[in-house]
Amino acid sequence: MAKKVTFCENHPDIATSDTCEQCNKKICYNCRKIFVNRIFCSRRCINKFISAHARRLLFKSIRRFVWIITWPFHRLLAVQRWRVLEWCLVLGLAASIYLNVQLKKELRVLQDTLAPSALQESVVDTTAMPPAELFEPAEGGMVQTNRIDISGEAEENWIITLSKGDNIEAVQLPHQGRFLFRDVLLHRGQNELVVRALNQKGKVTVLQRLKLTYGFPIMEYLVRDIKRGSLASPQVAFTFDGGAENNAAAAILDYLKEADIKSTFFLTGRFIQNYPETVRRIVSEGHEVGNHTLNHPHLTTYAEDRHQDTKPGMTRDRLQNELHRTAQLFELVTKKKMAKLWRAPYGEYNPEILGWAAEAGYKHIGWTVGRGWEENMDTLDWVADKNSKVYYSADEIARKILSYADNKKPGANGSIILMHLGTNRADDFPHDKLPEIFNGLKKKGYQAVTITELLSSP
Repeated sequence: MAKKVTFCENHPDIATSDTCEQCNKKICYNCRKIFVNRIFCSRRCINKFISAHARRLLFKSIRRFVWIITWPFHRLLAVQRWRVLEWCLVLGLAASIYLNVQLKKELRVLQDTLAPSALQESVVDTTAMPPAELFEPAEGGMVQTNRIDISGEAEENWIITLSKGDNIEAVQLPHQGRFLFRDVLLHRGQNELVVRALNQKGKVTVLQRLKLTYGFPIMEYLVRDIKRGSLASPQVAFTFDGGAENNAAAAILDYLKEADIKSTFFLTGRFIQNYPETVRRIVSEGHEVGNHTLNHPHLTTYAEDRHQDTKPGMTRDRLQNELHRTAQLFELVTKKKMAKLWRAPYGEYNPEILGWAAEAGYKHIGWTVGRGWEENMDTLDWVADKNSKVYYSADEIARKILSYADNKKPGANGSIILMHLGTNRADDFPHDKLPEIFNGLKKKGYQAVTITELLSSP
């Protein structure tokens, strides 16, 4: 008899591999959330589990307290009545102290349980990764602007939608009989855009169906190493590398959201696989994601001999596989395409390596450098040893960035700033200075943008 196959309740086309500990919901590998070695389908079920656990602990403490206060009562009945009241008062005081101590212990246990390290993100199942795409560079020229405006006329009481493929990208209500979808982004390859109108009775009318092809860039453009944007525009780009750890990611994303700033994140495949929820949050909050290779390998011999010679064993196929696999993981987790931008691990690359990445369609993004540490926009926030010669405090890092913006023309125009999503520091976290840096740059007239926006400036 054939074994019955059940499917995930969130993804009907994927066979289930687990069951939620709390609600018994059938879920697939990518839906599960690990909490204290148990499998759950959502944070809501985790909260229910914690509440039930806390209630059990509380009832257990009450039962222990009742036992303590009842055992001496047979002795109390034999003494004078006025001593019964005295004993009750003493026991009541002792019981309140005991309960207070017990509750503090339980609260500490719950706080430790709810610590970020205890709430693990599910590792992504890579068996469903899509095949790699082949890149064919263009010849003779390239299109640098890949955004269009779509405008038209419609009745006031109709809802106008813009779809890209099967996804609705934007919805508008006509104003004075007109609508405008501004800066519609086109992706490389075939793009199908559909504008529809929906009336109050539910009738849908297709107003326009556009099929556009956006070509690939030329090799000469891709092999350029970008360390800075336009010197004429007061824009800066904050970039964040995600290698193996994400213990600073939540705070960084909170600061960016509070300041309404969009940034570019360079993520390894290992980071995407280990922290899919963090990656989905990065995408859902409108940030740009570039490629940081699959496993963050050394590409050159710089760490050994201070020369940027291609490291033995690092080949064209291996590098391109690192980039392709990372892009596939990103698409598997987010259902979105990764930006065709990459950053070499440890800043190790040479013209040969840039050429291999360009053949795969990737443009290299470094960071702004100058004379000495004061003009180098690598914040060195990853250095944790306070005795190291290259350790800089959070205040020093913030002061450097803001001082660089005060330099004589061009100041910080076009600067690319490097920070990280993980830290080994026990305190003095540079990312906690981001609100101060954001506010300081804004007061000086600078705008924080993504790398793509930075490179689009004339």
